This record gives sequence, C-alpha cells and structure tokens, in this order.
Amino acid sequence: MRRLGLGLLATLLAGCGLFARTPPPMPLPPPPESSARPAPRTASPAPPADAGIVVDRVVAVVNQDVITLSELQEAMALFLQEHREKPPAPGERPGFEREVLERLVTHRLQVQEARREKLEVDEEELREAVQEFVARSGMDRVQLEAQLRRQGLSWEALRREVRDQLLVRKVVRRRVGSRVSVTDGEVEEHFRENREKFETGLKFRVRHLAVLAAPPDSDAAWARARDAIEELARALGEGAEFAELARRHSQDPSARAGGDLGELARGELKPQFEEAILKLEVGEVTPPIRSASGLHLFKLEDREELSAQAEAQIRQQIRELLYRRKFEERHEAWLREIRGRALISLRPEDAKRD
Repeated sequence: MRRLGLGLLATLLAGCGLFARTPPPMPLPPPPESSARPAPRTASPAPPADAGIVVDRVVAVVNQDVITLSELQEAMALFLQEHREKPPAPGERPGFEREVLERLVTHRLQVQEARREKLEVDEEELREAVQEFVARSGMDRVQLEAQLRRQGLSWEALRREVRDQLLVRKVVRRRVGSRVSVTDGEVEEHFRENREKFETGLKFRVRHLAVLAAPPDSDAAWARARDAIEELARALGEGAEFAELARRHSQDPSARAGGDLGELARGELKPQFEEAILKLEVGEVTPPIRSASGLHLFKLEDREELSAQAEAQIRQQIRELLYRRKFEERHEAWLREIRGRALISLRPEDAKRD
C-alpha cells in the first residue's frame, strides 16, 4: 500500500497539536488494520528496459526513505481536498509540485525522528484523529471515502497519514514544545510596552489651558507666553484650581468651561498632547507643552482603566502570543538541524509528466 506522507492535515497541523483542540465527536470503528509498524521505504532496483511495465518514479530520497511520484500526486490531491482549492493552472503546477514536495520531505524527516525516538500512536488516538478529520471535511465517512477513491486515495492510506501526523505532533512536542516557556516577567514587559494599544477605545477626560504666542513668529511673543505659562504652572503647584485659572487666563475656546474638553477617545488629540496626558495619574498636570501657536497645560481629570478581568485576559493572550513566537522559532531551528544532518536528494524533474 502507498503512504501519503504529507504534513498538511489542518486539524493536526495547528500548533503541531500543542494548543487546544475542539473535542472530537464519537469515533467510528476503523477497518481492520495490522498494528505492525510499516518499514521504511527503500528504492527498488529498476526493471530491465524491455520489461514492458510502468514503474513508479522516485522524486526524492530522504535518508533511506524514498518519496515516489504517486505519493507526490496523492499529497497534492490531499492538499487540494483539505484546503478546498482548485487544481493549479498548468503554468503554476511546477511551483505547486515543488512546494508540496518540500513539505513532504520536511514531514518525512519528522516522522523519521519520531520513529528514532520509538514514539507510538495507540488505536484510540488514531480513531479520534481520523474522526476529527472526517468532521472537518464537511462530509460523512461514506462520502469522504467515495471522494478519496475518486482522487485515487484510499481510506487505509488516510489512516496511515493521520498516524504519521500524530507521531509528528508527539516528536515536536518532545523536541520543541517541552523546551519552550514564557516567564511572567516577559508577559509583564510586553504588557507595559504595548499598554496604549491594549487601552485603545478607553476614554479620558482633561482640562486645557493655553497661552498663545501672538504673533507666532515673534520671539518676544514667545517669551511673554513662556513667562505667563510658567507663572500659571507655579500657581497650580501652590494649590490654585485649574478650572478657575483656565477661565481667567486660557486663550482656548474651552476657557468658558474651565478648560473642560469633555470625554475624549484615543486619537482625538494631537499625539504630542495625548502622549503627555496619558503618562499622568488622575489629578496631575502636564509640564508646559509647546505647539505651533503657543504653550499648553493639561490636567487629567479622569480616565477609564482596564478591568482586572480584561487585564487577565490580555496577559493570557500575551502569554500565548509569546509562546507561539518562541515555538515557531525553535521549531524552525529544529527543522534546520534535522535537515542539515539528513541525506536528501530532490529530483523534481522526475515529477514532470511525459
């Protein structure tokens, strides 16, 4: 029997099985199958030229294991089935074949690593994974088997492929997942660095006091404005009411409301103002901020805060994000490592049609 040998089953690729999966429905009993482990493939000697028979061609050799043209064709069919895509146009087919062949090689290397570490898949694991694949296909088992047959694939081949996927998941968990961790400190650092993004949508309330430099191209006008704003800042430091000073001295239209700008969302103020305001604790006042027209003071009256529940959810999302990043980096490094010590021979020209 031929083996599919392709790591493209979407239900089994997500995080290589290290992240939560939806519980599978009750499995159907599998067809009888020997529990014996299939032996690695080795290339068979070519028959005599006058034998008058058609032989399957080798398109890649991975250590002592071979990938045949029929396996590549099965893998491409399964890829299209799994992703519900149409076959590539004639001009795109060579690139598609090469991509799938590369995936086959990577998959085969991981299966070999799992075999080397003597990892096993029990029948219950296999039954659940196959049933999950059936469920995700949108068909029942009878319909899926019929579709597989139309594509030249067999149910037994699918089961063997799923078994290999489970082996890959286990070896990746052992060699990659178990060596990846995220500390509380890393989570907190990411939270602090990106807090403004997480708080997008939260509102704040400020008061504003402005002293304009008129005309703005006059150094003397800027000096007067600077003296005035510094005097107002000193008064605030000595206990003066911001609202009262804004009514009496601000040259902004908000002066009549005591400088109250109302409830603002992130992005409504100029970045130079908003960045300074959001660094304040409630009740604090910014240092004088210069704009093109004058000098400004802002007092943070109130701000919405993330709830404890929201912060906990964000931290969990951060932990998962950082884990995935580390996992992907380590997985790629491990794949480069096993590929670097493997003997691989690609023969894409063998995949060309006569």
